[in-house]
Amino acid sequence: MTQSIPKSAIWTPSWYEMDQSIAVGIKSKFWFFQDRPSLQDGEEFDFVFFNQLDSVANSELRFACISEIHHEVLGPLRKIDTDGLDYIFTTVEGEDIIVNAEEEPGKTYEGEFEVDDWSVIVGLTEVSEPIGDVV
Repeated sequence: MTQSIPKSAIWTPSWYEMDQSIAVGIKSKFWFFQDRPSLQDGEEFDFVFFNQLDSVANSELRFACISEIHHEVLGPLRKIDTDGLDYIFTTVEGEDIIVNAEEEPGKTYEGEFEVDDWSVIVGLTEVSEPIGDVV
């Protein structure tokens, strides 16, 4: 069964190719924390994107469609590509912000961005129940 009510999630990079790539408009399988980690400032989200720093035993797989991605400093994003030693944050205007994900995680190569937190808020639709027997 799929939930048609829009949901919110937080995606926080762990860097080192341990994070899922995300893009607006795609419907795919995504890993989420089963038992959500504590978040700062009492933030509450329906889901927290899973990263490989934690045990797979604390994860669940669901189908979902990404309706929006928003970063506090960069604004609305089109996608985040985590394939490789640099992550690429693409704005809705098409600007690519290349961020180191290995030697100096979170450091940009160029641009005038002062970013202390690379977490993004992700809007989700068509969220399924957890998919069983995937591990």
